[in-house]
Amino acid sequence: MQYSVVVLGATGNVGGRIVQLLIKNPLCKKLVVITRRNTDVFAAPKVFNVVVNMDRIEEEVAPYAQGVDVALAAFGVGKSSAKMPEEEVRKIEIGYPEAFCRAAKAGGARVCGVMTAAGANPKSGMKYAKIIGEKEKAVESVKFDFLGIYRPAVILGNANTPSVLNYLMPLLHWAMPSKYHSIHRNDLARAMVAQSEQAFLAMAQGNAPKGTTVKILEYKDMEPFFIKGERDEP
Repeated sequence: MQYSVVVLGATGNVGGRIVQLLIKNPLCKKLVVITRRNTDVFAAPKVFNVVVNMDRIEEEVAPYAQGVDVALAAFGVGKSSAKMPEEEVRKIEIGYPEAFCRAAKAGGARVCGVMTAAGANPKSGMKYAKIIGEKEKAVESVKFDFLGIYRPAVILGNANTPSVLNYLMPLLHWAMPSKYHSIHRNDLARAMVAQSEQAFLAMAQGNAPKGTTVKILEYKDMEPFFIKGERDEP
């Protein structure tokens, strides 16, 4: 049973891996990739690269989101948020993903997966954690039949993560709560794709709960989707 996907954040570390997984996935029949500039990185027959003005993302994505089944957003500013005005961070972390989700939902998507961050809490005293918590609430308000919220801590294999942390962070897992365990970008991408696929197939087969389901996935919840020995796959 095949499905179509629209992806936001495809030029990022996690989003790029999501796209590569979906290109190889025979169940994914069509893949709409939303970017801010032209790219030939994802050349494949089933990939449609749509370049949009991010300030008009909902309007410009809408025609290409018609008939999609799944929306995936691995998009944000990450550690750069500390150097940016709060208004700009909010636009990138909340405004753009929420508008993308609205366009996908209007196009027919019933399943959505959004990457946020460990510690997300709209009531947090920390600016970034508060903004990410508000991001979660914003995408929840779109009311997909299934929404997966993925909360990674330090993302390994990421161009923005110092290489020494790829070695050190896993050694420290024993000393920290599991929700703050580091996660490789490939494992995070696999979790987002696999959980979304499971949710879609359950709906298509009539096995999904009625109403809206929101599932927050922290490290332990994503771990069953990891493939041991393949974390460093390009």
